[in-house]
Amino acid sequence: SFSVEKGEFLGIAGESGCGKSTVAFSIMRLIKGGKVVQGNITLGGTPLLNMPIRDFRRIRWERISLVSQAAMGGLNPVYCIGDQITEAITTHTKSKKKEAWNRAEELLKQVEIDPSRARNYPHELSGGMRQRAMIAMALALNPELVIADEPTTALDVVTQAQVLKLMRGLQRELNISIILISHDLSILGQTCDRIIIMYAGKIVEMGDVQALFREPQHPYTKALLSAFRI
Repeated sequence: SFSVEKGEFLGIAGESGCGKSTVAFSIMRLIKGGKVVQGNITLGGTPLLNMPIRDFRRIRWERISLVSQAAMGGLNPVYCIGDQITEAITTHTKSKKKEAWNRAEELLKQVEIDPSRARNYPHELSGGMRQRAMIAMALALNPELVIADEPTTALDVVTQAQVLKLMRGLQRELNISIILISHDLSILGQTCDRIIIMYAGKIVEMGDVQALFREPQHPYTKALLSAFRI
């Protein structure tokens, strides 16, 4: 089991198929037909597992949000990004469309996208801009926890660094908790406060970034570290 403190940047690492994304989608209750057979999930003392799905849909985006791996797949290609952020706001709040649109422009500015780009469609943005637009949408309702599932996988190294720097800056500015999922320990080492190592669906090691890099305890953690130049 693990917990995420308020204002903490927590990393989850492991090879493909180890269960990293399953953890994220289980928290968000997005696994179709899935069932948690053991354990509990709570958010600020609120139990989430047995909550009626109708009630949980209000929790999703309002208190927990997700930045998915492929921004192009997470954005609707036939709606401009401003409309998509606006819809997320008006669906969960009583904001009028004009107020929500203004909020969408503020969010885009916050993630370093010119607000005039709100009228652009996803295909008109670069990969890095699409990912930043996804981050803006995730922050739209001021959630307590943001789960970022391999948000930089499809990006080049320079854009990857820019997105990670942005996420770290927003996390500190807004004092939100972030779970960053990645197979790349070097990314997590530069960004996170603590790291969880997963193997075959289980947590095998967890600890402070510096301590884990300096003195890894589990053979799998040692193998992962030996695969990267950090």
